[in-house]
Formats: sequence, C-alpha cells, structure tokens
Amino acid sequence: MDYIAIGKYKFTINMTTTKKILQESLNDIRLIIPLFLLNKLKVHPLTKGTYPIALGKSQSETFQINKNKTSSHWLIYSLTNEGVLHYKNKEREIKRGDIAIISPDEAFSFKLKINNKQRRKENQSLYWINFTGDLSENFAERLLMKMDDGLANAGALTSIVNDFDELLALGSRGYTATNVIHAVHLFQQSLSSLALELRLAAFNKSSTFDLNAIENMMQSNLHQELSLDALAHHCQLSKFHFCKKFKELTDTSPIQHFINMKIQRACFKLDNTENTVKIIGESLGYSDPYYFSRLFKKMIGMSPKQYRESRHR
Repeated sequence: MDYIAIGKYKFTINMTTTKKILQESLNDIRLIIPLFLLNKLKVHPLTKGTYPIALGKSQSETFQINKNKTSSHWLIYSLTNEGVLHYKNKEREIKRGDIAIISPDEAFSFKLKINNKQRRKENQSLYWINFTGDLSENFAERLLMKMDDGLANAGALTSIVNDFDELLALGSRGYTATNVIHAVHLFQQSLSSLALELRLAAFNKSSTFDLNAIENMMQSNLHQELSLDALAHHCQLSKFHFCKKFKELTDTSPIQHFINMKIQRACFKLDNTENTVKIIGESLGYSDPYYFSRLFKKMIGMSPKQYRESRHR
C-alpha cells in the first residue's frame, strides 16, 4: 500500500507497480488551496462564509482516502457504483449519484474500485471537496437534513459535474482575486443546488405529489379565489396532509403561494399595461381596490401606484 501526502492531507492509493502509478496519476486531479490564499479566503467578506480547502477528481481504477480525524467538512460525490464508505462505525456502499457529507472531528475512510471496461462506457468519476468557513456548518446542515446519516442519492447531475470541473480548473487559471471569488461562489451555488436536488429526490421518492400540476392550476385561476378545499381535492388529500406536503416542498402555505403568484402577476400588468389599479385588481379576483392596494403594499413594500411610477425613476 503506497501513501501520497499533500500538505497535511494523506491519500492512500492501492498500487502495485511504478508503471501503474504513472498510468493512474493521469486520471487523478488534485487541487490544494495554497496557504497564502486560505489566509485571504477566511477573512474576505465575499469568501469567508464557505470555501474549499482542497478538492479532487479521480478516475483511477483504485482510489482511497483515509482520515483519522477531520478538521473540517468533506463532501464526496460519486459517479461510480464501486465505492465503500466507512463512517461512524458503519460500512456503506456508495452508488452512482451518491453524495456523502463527513462532519468535522470524525474519522472516515473511502475506497473506490472502478471497473476499467465500465469506465469506458460512461463517466466513472469520483469528486471530493474539503471545505470550511463561517457558514460551512449551515451549508452542510441543508444537505444533512435530507440525508441518511450523511449519505443520500442526488443522481448523476451534469450541472454539478460541470461546476466541480470548473472549480478544479482554477489551478490552471491562476489565483487572481476575480477567479478565486468566482470559484468560491460557484462552490456555494453547487452546495445549494445539491441541497435542492436532495430535497426534491426525497420528496418524489415518498410521494406522488405533483407541485408543477398544482402551480399550473393556480396559474389558471389567478382571476378568481381558489380555496384550500379545492386544492386539496385536486390532489386527493385531506387539507391537513396537503398543506403539510406543500409547505415541506416550498417553505410556504398553499394559499400564500397562490397570493404570491397573484401579486407577481399584478407587477407584470403594472409594468406592461396601462390598465388602472382597479381593473388589475379585479382581473386577479380582488373586487375591492383598497384591499388589493393594501395587500400589494404589504407584499411589495409600496403601493401599486408607487410601483408603477418607480419605472421612470
């Protein structure tokens, strides 16, 4: 067993010959953020929230990471069906599309074995990112909420793969302030995207709840009132279960979501038509123009008249 150490990180790769080391090193990319740059990232207002310490990609036939104790968060994203994760005294199989989050101060090991023939048929890669920052715990928590003890399947996402590959390209672009800030924000975006994908995947797995159909129904009824009874009946659920499932997916109540749509439509009409506030309110089911104006101001922070006039300021 050969060990490769980069800075304070220790990577173990199971190779038997020097020739194999040379061959497989071409399939591995590792980017360790230099110390001078880490010192800047942890204090810069645009990066100190969450930023990568080290990251990499492996397409080697065998790859392994061993950590006796982590000092920060680790993220592993697998596009292979041949991984094994040892974490919290559990052995977990890692499948294609799986994502794992390792919390600080924990020991873990990950072993990857890729079938060489299978690798030629599809992208069989393993991505890993070690990250920290003032908000790293918050970003990790958004992921862990929908994970089974740090592991979940997000699927093989082209957008995430592209983001991670662009992050790895930072090493060749150079450590200019513009490049680094963009890379950090790209990484934060990837974490947010993964959290959303996990949430949708978990919801769709356990429910036939069709949010798109519900929103289409709302859009078709913006001209009138739409009761909670009608929405729940459309989904063949009780009002209680309908509200619970809707809020779980959108973080808001169904009726408030419907009102938000109405106000968004009102903004569009104020911007793109010369219709009076009264006519716009009536077109959205509000027969009382004063009530409509108060509701609009509560939602937007200004009256419909002020909103329309703000176009010319």
